[in-house]
Amino acid sequence: MTLTIFVWAIVVVHNESTFLGLIFLVLTGVQLRSFFKEQAANEISINRFLEQLKNKEIDFEPEEKNEELKQQYKSIISTIKDRQKEKEAEYQYFRNIVQHVGIGIITFNKSGEIQLYNFAAKKLLNTSYQVHNIQQLTNVSEELVDTFKELKTGGSKLIQVNIGEESRQLSVYAIELQLHDKHFKLVSLQNIQTELDEKEMEAWRNLIRVLTHEIMNSVTPISSLTGTTREMLSGYKVNGAEEVPIQKDDMEDLMYSLKTIESRSEGLIRFLNEFRNLTHTPTPKLKNENINVLLEGISLLMSKELKGKSINVHKSLDERIPEISIDRELIEQVIINLVKNASESFDSEQEEKNIWISSNLDNKKRVVISVKDDGAGIEPEALTKIFIPFFTTKKNGSGIGLSLSKEIVRKHQGNISVQSTLGVGTEFVLKF
Repeated sequence: MTLTIFVWAIVVVHNESTFLGLIFLVLTGVQLRSFFKEQAANEISINRFLEQLKNKEIDFEPEEKNEELKQQYKSIISTIKDRQKEKEAEYQYFRNIVQHVGIGIITFNKSGEIQLYNFAAKKLLNTSYQVHNIQQLTNVSEELVDTFKELKTGGSKLIQVNIGEESRQLSVYAIELQLHDKHFKLVSLQNIQTELDEKEMEAWRNLIRVLTHEIMNSVTPISSLTGTTREMLSGYKVNGAEEVPIQKDDMEDLMYSLKTIESRSEGLIRFLNEFRNLTHTPTPKLKNENINVLLEGISLLMSKELKGKSINVHKSLDERIPEISIDRELIEQVIINLVKNASESFDSEQEEKNIWISSNLDNKKRVVISVKDDGAGIEPEALTKIFIPFFTTKKNGSGIGLSLSKEIVRKHQGNISVQSTLGVGTEFVLKF
């Protein structure tokens, strides 16, 4: 076509035969028409091919007359098929993994339709029938289905379900997902009944050990002194006399014995009262509170006491944190207890003593309160028992402050943790 136009231009420029020029002009028009017709056909062919790909119709044989274009189509279709096979193989691989993991996994959309329900979940919930919607699981537990719906990303909850005659304690964890503009929720289920039973037995053993220790410390001297007193008095012969003289030394021994019995009895009563207080933690009366205002108030309240012990208090309060729903009096009690513990953690020889009180938000948008000191620290062995009721490292401590604090925080759906290094200091962290 280019050559024809070039020859036609020469003929016209040199005024050669008009007829010859007309022939070349017609030939050029025919070639142009043929060119555009072929391009239009190719465009229709490409559009049809792309439309078939868009509709995921790849199992067809291209019927193009243009052999080069036909081969290109075949190559593209072959590549797409190979990629699809790879993706299908990966999908089946990961699906098999999910199906056979020991943790129950269920995924469902907003309407409750289930996409994935693995073998572990079927076994945990004892569902031998086909489950297509989470509403069908109300036969197992209505509370469980409500929990599936209510939990947001990162949320977790313990649910007790009865499967036949067996009771199972399930730990439910949820995460929300988005795939191709569709929203799903994934929940994992794990039976932690065995672990809970073991922890419960361990807690009972620790509690019994402490109770036995405290009670024996009081009862043993009471029993011993009572026996000694009885033997001492049995040496005096009454023989019907209304008055029996007692030697001065014996009287002093009797008074000392009775005083000791009274002291140990009072200690035992005090111990049992503390135990009763621990087992009757009040239910929080929740109200939205500004935690920074609460921390400022505690700092002001304890400033005189801490200054008297030459302790420097450093505050770092994040103004961005929102109000949280708490029982102000109970949380004040917890933080005051932590600050007092921090103030008692310093060695007498330590020159500079510091306590840091801070508030901030973590990456999960939870409110975090920290009470940190640079005191002597806590022994690693004691650190694992620090929240056990009546366990204490203090000479005159009751051992219920931290266990009561943990129970209060737990009733606020929060958690309390501790980190400590000997010679460096201790930090207690509360998260709500």
